[in-house]
Amino acid sequence: MITALPNAQTPPAKHGLRVVAAGKFLQLSDGTPHMLRGVSYGPFKPNSRGEPFPEDDQLAKDLRHIAGLGFNTVRLYEVPTDAVLREAESHELRLMVGIPWSEHVDFLADRTLCREIEARVASACARLREHSCITAFLVGNEIEKTLVRWMKPRRVRAFIEKLIDTARSNAPHTLVSYATYPSTGYLVPRNADFLAVNVYLETADAFRACLSQLQNLAGHQPLILTEHGLDVAAHGVERQAETLRWQHEYLQRSGCAGSVWFSYTDEWYRGGREVTDWQFGLVDHGRNERAACTVLRGLPSLMPAPDVPPRISVVICTRNGAATLSACLSSMSELRYPDYEVLLIDDGSRQRIAEIAKSFPQVRYHYQEHAGLSVARNTGARLASGSIIAYTDDDCLAHPDWLLHLSHAFTDENVAAAGGPNIPPPPRNRIERVVAAAPGAPAHVLLDDTEAEHLPGCNLAIRKEALELVGGFQEEFRTAGDDVDICWRLRETGRRLVFVPGAMVWHHRRFSVRAYLTQQHGYGRAEALLMKKHPERFGYLGGARWRGGIYGDQNPADHPVEGSIFHGPYGLGAFQVIYASSSFRWWEWLTGVLWPALLMLALVFHQPWLALGVLAFACWAAWQVSVRNAAASGIHGVANRLLLWWLSFLQPVVREWARLRGMLTLGARPSRHPLLPDIIPPVRPHKITFSLGTLRFWSEDGVGREQWLNEMRKSFRTAHVIFREDDGWRWFDFEAWPWAEVSRAYMSVTEFHSEGRCLTRVKLLLRIRRSLGWHLILWLIVAAILMAAGLHSLLVLGLLATLGFVLLVPLGVWYVRREMLSMTRAAAIKAGMTEMR
Repeated sequence: MITALPNAQTPPAKHGLRVVAAGKFLQLSDGTPHMLRGVSYGPFKPNSRGEPFPEDDQLAKDLRHIAGLGFNTVRLYEVPTDAVLREAESHELRLMVGIPWSEHVDFLADRTLCREIEARVASACARLREHSCITAFLVGNEIEKTLVRWMKPRRVRAFIEKLIDTARSNAPHTLVSYATYPSTGYLVPRNADFLAVNVYLETADAFRACLSQLQNLAGHQPLILTEHGLDVAAHGVERQAETLRWQHEYLQRSGCAGSVWFSYTDEWYRGGREVTDWQFGLVDHGRNERAACTVLRGLPSLMPAPDVPPRISVVICTRNGAATLSACLSSMSELRYPDYEVLLIDDGSRQRIAEIAKSFPQVRYHYQEHAGLSVARNTGARLASGSIIAYTDDDCLAHPDWLLHLSHAFTDENVAAAGGPNIPPPPRNRIERVVAAAPGAPAHVLLDDTEAEHLPGCNLAIRKEALELVGGFQEEFRTAGDDVDICWRLRETGRRLVFVPGAMVWHHRRFSVRAYLTQQHGYGRAEALLMKKHPERFGYLGGARWRGGIYGDQNPADHPVEGSIFHGPYGLGAFQVIYASSSFRWWEWLTGVLWPALLMLALVFHQPWLALGVLAFACWAAWQVSVRNAAASGIHGVANRLLLWWLSFLQPVVREWARLRGMLTLGARPSRHPLLPDIIPPVRPHKITFSLGTLRFWSEDGVGREQWLNEMRKSFRTAHVIFREDDGWRWFDFEAWPWAEVSRAYMSVTEFHSEGRCLTRVKLLLRIRRSLGWHLILWLIVAAILMAAGLHSLLVLGLLATLGFVLLVPLGVWYVRREMLSMTRAAAIKAGMTEMR
């Protein structure tokens, strides 16, 4: 089957139609695909009306020129005026509106300021809500990295998510996000409509690697670079033009939903003055074009196929899948790829599959007696004429560029298989919405940002000769587990499996609770089969041991806590991300078959209170899982949350019970020497931290935390205090006597205000080893047992110990705080700062 790639230019904006998120990409509200091609505009010196935009004549010329360069979107850093809206609509341009506020200060310390920020966001969104030319609101932009570390990433993220909710409630039909940057790459709001990131990288390899990492942070959402560009003053005009060309190519190949080039003009006004040190513009101050404008006009709007596109055979295996098959086959007819075929393998269905297939002449239909999924997949491979076999399911809908993205992965001859994300389509009812958020969905497993250990069979392309080399799919996997087995065996040949974020398919989750639990039961049975064949890949409790990180049930940036983020020493790292760690918690052991066993054991021994405690703990553990998934999936409402909790409660029991029965039936046992994960989770801190207060120091001369840190080092050495400095993982700058059970620590941040003035904040911290608390609890338990045994004399000792604790601990804290205050103030005075009371 041959289809030609359309030679289309960037279509103008269709005003009246909204831009909406559609999986990893954007589209208009009528379903037309929409690739965001944007350029930033401003901020400018105030015009004659005091507005942060050029005069009306210049504004009209600029937007006309921007449209002529092929852009369809303009990013603004100020709320647009009526003149801006009028000119944008007249030139069929869309706007990405940034809502400015005081992002450079510790806004969380001032409740009044927080309310003012929320009011500003609400006001801007409410005023512009009816303008369909607004593509998106950005409720913030690049909160400074040391400031985020100071305020704590989780608290900052919570505030941003609150602003997004505020914006969405005032403009419900407009996309909303927050623009982060690589220095706070972990700051990913879970309720944003897309991931917005500002990226400035000058080499192709670094840019490509960064895009791969950002796509994994984006998860199932679109990725948009809200700023990227190159400084002409530092690199020259020709280098800027060449950078624009290859960045556009990599943006298309990586599956980005769009990007914003920074900027249209060199004219840039910030902090009350014109910035003249940088020249990022496509045009200069006088609006004279640079070479990049010529490159822009020749850029392809659609990603081209490889120079020699391989023939791809799409294989769809079905058994009684009539409910979703027509939509699946219809999506295959809309694929934008020059050389592919579609094979439908009917595994003994009792429904009208053949009749549906006749409605699609381009589909080759083949019927076989019911033999299972693996046999059907092998049949499809045998009949395929392509060198690449792309497998998907009958309940999937492929994105038009699915094969286009997959084909580029196979330009590397060492790649044996490739696959992309499988994303649940917009739910039709509340049951589908909750089931899509429930745990246990098919997920890819990545060793790094591109290298995969497992790719789900609903979106899996395999080189035909590599599949034949390993003997195809194993026939005992009749319903599930075949994809895991084939991926493990392909990797054992030494060839690569790669994840392609742009190769997206919509994948319906189950349509009912019963179907969902049946699916999980099948997954459990398949895990027992896998254990029989690969015992070394399973742990002692029966769970699969993955070398990589599992993506799917939650956002990778879901746990921004101390020890999980490498900030760089003193929080100054240029690229700060959450490092891979397991989302498993010890209490999740009680979410499977273990708690029913303990419950029955307690009842057998007539311990009803113990049984009730086990049941309550299992309910609490399931609630923790459901809360995590609800936050990642946007599940709201009491009824929906209760249903999600119920599914989180039942799913591990059903799946583990099926796996346990399968292990007993098949005689499957995990190996005594299981493979250990290659990715070692970062070590979490062994101490908990309490704040003893914050000091503020002002400087008119630009003196900040760096000078204060130098003076503190001198003070420690003079006083012969042993201390350690932040190694990049900790939320303090200095810790004195770090090995002690109780230690003191200091943390600082500097806010940069206008005209070079600085405000430095210093937080005094008391760090207590976690084991100390457990020792106290253990002592209380032992004392209670002895008292229950009749040793009432211990009551007096206990009261005396409690009294001593109540009196001595506050006294000790007061003394430590006094010393810390004295040292902090002395260092600030030596650095040339003035304390603010």
